[in-house]
Amino acid sequence: MQTLMLDWIKVAGKLAYDRPTRERLLGYRPVVICLIQSLEREAFLFVQPAASREAWMPPQEGIEPNGSVERATSQCLDVELGISRKQMHFRRSVWLGRKAIPERQGSRDVEFSIRPMQGKAYYGSLCKVAEDTPITCNPAEVSAFEWMTLDQVRNRLSSNSDRKAELLRVLFDKLARIEL
Repeated sequence: MQTLMLDWIKVAGKLAYDRPTRERLLGYRPVVICLIQSLEREAFLFVQPAASREAWMPPQEGIEPNGSVERATSQCLDVELGISRKQMHFRRSVWLGRKAIPERQGSRDVEFSIRPMQGKAYYGSLCKVAEDTPITCNPAEVSAFEWMTLDQVRNRLSSNSDRKAELLRVLFDKLARIEL
């Protein structure tokens, strides 16, 4: 009986203090968008996703149940670009907001959710990487990568959907204090 009570206290604490768990419970898939900045200059690493070759975005990764934003960032860079935890410098993360995805609502359940899928819950992370770090694109995830200056990022915004372009604006504003 005491063990069961302790388990419920742990669950209540997780719901109170762990936002990705709350979002998952409500039907939003937690995702981190990894803003990767060069250590040497004001340039950012963008990828062209294998599934959407017209878009240019920072790499993204789902946040596993009981996982952290920092762990998801590290996993994303390792799986998609071959950048190890030792090669990156994690700076910070922020909550970006929820985005309903009407075309996918209810199409699949979010693990541990009490509701059908509503959309995605976005977090942003900022990390720094040296530009001479070897990058190996995982072809299942990434078709190309490029270090971009802010002007290049602004020019590429039009190749993204309106939803992705707005997400990029919020990401840069909240993490890098830069207006796109």
